[in-house]
Amino acid sequence: MRWFSKRSAGPAVVALAVYFTIGCHQSETQVEDAQVHQYEQRMAREGPDAAPALTQLDSPPPVELMGTSVATTQPAIESVVWLQVPDPTQADEVFKKRLETTRFSPSIRREYERIYEDSLRYIGEIKRPNQYRLSLAEALRRVLANNYAIKVDGYAPAISTAQVVQAEAAFDLAFFANANRNNTDQPTPSTLIASQTDSTVVNGGIRKLLATGATVSFTEQMTRVDNPGFQFQLLNPSWQHNFVTELRQPLLRNFGIDFNRAQINIRKNEQKINQEAFRARVIENLNGAEQAYWTLVQARRDVVIVAEVLAEAQLTLRQIEARTDFDAYQTLLFRSRVAVKAREAEYIDVKNRVRNAEDQLLNILNDPEIPLSADYEIVPTDNPTTIEVLRDAFFAVQTALERRPEIIQARHSVDIARLQLGIAKNQALPRLDAIYRFTVNGLAGNSANAWDQMSTGNFIDQYVGVEFQWNFGERAERAGIRVAALQQSQAVVRYKQALDNIITDCRVALRTLDTSFRQLLPSHEGVTAASENLRSLQERQERKSPAELDAVLNAQINLATSRRGLLQALVTYNQGIVDVERAKGTLLDYNNVVLSEQP
Repeated sequence: MRWFSKRSAGPAVVALAVYFTIGCHQSETQVEDAQVHQYEQRMAREGPDAAPALTQLDSPPPVELMGTSVATTQPAIESVVWLQVPDPTQADEVFKKRLETTRFSPSIRREYERIYEDSLRYIGEIKRPNQYRLSLAEALRRVLANNYAIKVDGYAPAISTAQVVQAEAAFDLAFFANANRNNTDQPTPSTLIASQTDSTVVNGGIRKLLATGATVSFTEQMTRVDNPGFQFQLLNPSWQHNFVTELRQPLLRNFGIDFNRAQINIRKNEQKINQEAFRARVIENLNGAEQAYWTLVQARRDVVIVAEVLAEAQLTLRQIEARTDFDAYQTLLFRSRVAVKAREAEYIDVKNRVRNAEDQLLNILNDPEIPLSADYEIVPTDNPTTIEVLRDAFFAVQTALERRPEIIQARHSVDIARLQLGIAKNQALPRLDAIYRFTVNGLAGNSANAWDQMSTGNFIDQYVGVEFQWNFGERAERAGIRVAALQQSQAVVRYKQALDNIITDCRVALRTLDTSFRQLLPSHEGVTAASENLRSLQERQERKSPAELDAVLNAQINLATSRRGLLQALVTYNQGIVDVERAKGTLLDYNNVVLSEQP
């Protein structure tokens, strides 16, 4: 199979060959409508209350953008994000920009120059000689091209297609042939019976199973019988040719097109299930790659935030220690040391999270160009978006119920259970077969004459009969029906469970997306307010008294906490956009990934 991937936000296109073969046409899957009709009715009733009415399009785009970011009277959120939570590669530029744009007194400016210098030193600890700049679109292309799980599951649909062919092959024409030679030498009670017999039998023909369950065969048989020393046989050796046509039609057990094609239909349903399982695996890994990408973005920017607050806390501690002999009381000194140690522990943790996030992303990519064994620093180049994405909750749930792989798999599982129940019921019937046999015979002293005589059609045998078999008690057959009926009920319940799980998953994803977007505005304003609060406290510092230093330290920690809150909301929002597409089952369409048969 080939994947064609193109991110909605970029022009890049990539093709991926995966082993995936499209099988024979499968009729529309049927489900016990009466048992799931209540779900459709419930969805119809919930329609008006699920979400405010939005303009419906014939083919709604995967993402509908407002065209504007978060509405606020504060500075634009994009500029605040760039200025307050930069990537380590932008930290130096951002620090310089802050020094240029923020009104600092000369003494405070000198302090911040030192803070930024120490921060850059801490940030540099996550840098490595080998860097790989990776865009989100490039990451998704590499997942499609190299992910091991996708490659492994890509074989399953092709295997299922071969199994469909195996099931269909039961109706293929079969050729058969037999040959045997038999020598006997036995005493006989009369001279009119030959004691020695040398017979040779050769036959061959074709056989075919019909869709009704009937078996048709055409057989040509040649027999040579030689009785050495026997005087009372006119033809010695004798040659016999027989052409036999036989039709064996089951009338109860094994009868019917539905029964005889049931295995084909089961294999086709299994093929659809494996195709959907493969699609689910691709969706899972694409979603996992995006989640891992934004987690790495968050971890790297967390390093800048924590490095800066650590440098600030260390500077404040040094200033408090310098006033220990004057007016700094011990409680403040110990509290400042605790703050520094806490920031140091946070810094160790965020550095570790960067490495973990890189490994998680590389483990999903499985890219031989960026192996896990190599010590690469992965630098994400995409910035989180702050643009609002509109979603119609009711339409999203409807789409999920139509597109999610789990619901499609559950429907085909119900179909398989229904077919297996039909098989079990058929096998519980008695065996009653009608047989018709038509034989043309020929006999002569040599093979050619025997064939000529058979060709005249003067000697014809006809046979008509029935064969019957019934098992007393039918315990095995009844147990088989019971098992199949229970499995069908189980499949229907699983289908209903899948409906509820998908509805819940989709609604939770939509609420998470909406919540994280709503958090952007207060988080953004909180960072701005915390930044202004810190600058205001620094401007009012005169003697750098212990109380003032303590207030500044608390303000710096509050600003770092606000920055991390903004970063968390931003990353959760970007992850939520993709998670909604996953919950709807449309993540492949969202990323313009198309399945096609591999040539």
